[in-house]
Amino acid sequence: MRITRRKQRTRSGATTVEFAIVVPIILTLFLGSIELTRMNFIRQTAANAAYEAARKAIVPGNTAQDAHTEALRLLNTLGVGQGATVAVASTLRRVTVTVTIPISQNSWGLTRFTGGLNVTQSCGLTLEAVR
Repeated sequence: MRITRRKQRTRSGATTVEFAIVVPIILTLFLGSIELTRMNFIRQTAANAAYEAARKAIVPGNTAQDAHTEALRLLNTLGVGQGATVAVASTLRRVTVTVTIPISQNSWGLTRFTGGLNVTQSCGLTLEAVR
């Protein structure tokens, strides 16, 4: 009985040291996965905003400003519009909308690794014919 209790007491210091080593690693992995999930959300949101803005621009009677407003509306609705830029390029037959979102202004915390990154998504659609 005494031998078992003595081993438990000496082991408690090792457990504390192991815990102190492992917890920062686990927390970094956990918070990193949250940050990568947020980056993927921002990427998908930028792609959707570019598509919806391009759809708005190809309708006869709408302007590039209408597309710009639609993209920013969608980005702000989902909370990723801080610092976002929208560029609308139009030719005679095609409209291309490019949405750029800085990660540093839309991150949830770990900007040390993603601070200088931008997410850029484009969508090009052919103009609708006027009947």
